Amino acid sequence: MKLALFVHDFPPEFLGGTEQVVLALAHSYQDSGHEVVVVAGSQQRRAESDPAIVTEAHEGLRVLRLRRSQDENYGICLDWPRVGGLVTDILVEEQPDAVHVHHWSTLGHDILQRAAALGIVGGATLHDLWTTCPRFFRRPPSGVRCPLDASRESCVTCASSDLPHTDLKDIAKDMERRDKIIGREIATAAFVAVPSEAQAKLLHRHAAFRTELEIIPHGLLAPVPERALPRAAGAPFRVGSFGNVVPEKGFDLIVEALGHLGEEVELRISGRCPHAGYVEALERRARTLGVPFTYTGPYGPGDRHPALDLDLAIFPSLCHESYGLVVDEALARGVPVVVSGRGALPERAERGGKVVRQGGVGPLEVALANLLRSHRQLEALRSEIPTDFPTIRQAADRYIERFTSLSRVS
Repeated sequence: MKLALFVHDFPPEFLGGTEQVVLALAHSYQDSGHEVVVVAGSQQRRAESDPAIVTEAHEGLRVLRLRRSQDENYGICLDWPRVGGLVTDILVEEQPDAVHVHHWSTLGHDILQRAAALGIVGGATLHDLWTTCPRFFRRPPSGVRCPLDASRESCVTCASSDLPHTDLKDIAKDMERRDKIIGREIATAAFVAVPSEAQAKLLHRHAAFRTELEIIPHGLLAPVPERALPRAAGAPFRVGSFGNVVPEKGFDLIVEALGHLGEEVELRISGRCPHAGYVEALERRARTLGVPFTYTGPYGPGDRHPALDLDLAIFPSLCHESYGLVVDEALARGVPVVVSGRGALPERAERGGKVVRQGGVGPLEVALANLLRSHRQLEALRSEIPTDFPTIRQAADRYIERFTSLSRVS
């Protein structure tokens, strides 16, 4: 079977959670004997003299990179006829047996519809809340509250902060049109998958469309060959976090919460930081609070995993997390976790984890102090960690089953 995976961005340009999953899924498809082509958008723009589609290779995968022109700006609606035409051209040229869409935001809102017009079956995996929110994560600016349902009144006010010269009535019309456009696209999908129960619940609550959502966990994206060793007797507790180092993941909260534990702990942060000066600001604050701080930088598949050097991993994300790859990565290496109550993190940390459901520094500080000052509590968490975890290969097998059955029907 030939599969075309569509995603809004892809390495080496960017590697966030969605891109990590698509990369691992593409490899799993390929390892199972299927032909794979990745069709990726980009945050970079093309000059008029640049080719419309660039063929790349990344880790043995063939990637078709589609960049927007200077005037094809992101907005509430994705009105890019040229980009849509290129998507059709790719489908005609590649002739995939199935299309698996992971994101639309740089590629246009009608990928599945264009595939269906050519007789190609397609499904989608919804990695975030973009189908309900043009800001992706339902994190409004100060003074605006997200609606608790599928209403869009406050969404108009929220979007206006990015569109200060646009009339509110026009924004309201665009929001209504966006919901209809996305509804048509989702209705075209032969299946729609999400990685967690939390993601399904939030989409059912906020989406204007109504469709069955199939839960297919991403699982571990790579084998885990070793587990973390217990700390040496008398050594400081090694606590930390890893992933994309951005404020939305709650790194500031970790530093503040450890402030009263002083030299009882060593704080280790690992991962790529896209914000200039952010790590330095964390380090300055840690120094002020007397918390030993180490930033080990970005890490890749061939590097020693940062969880192997931790006694406790902390993920106090401020965002709705649709899955929580980093939680699985820590637990699979025998490292207990503390997570916020956002999104799917409590699902991933059900065994071997402590969930801090209240926000702010105080509740996190109390949870960490209790664990780090009670060897028994920490070891009890460690003993609860499961020995078996879902994997991306299992997810790939489930997707292949869906595509195979759809191909037979069509």
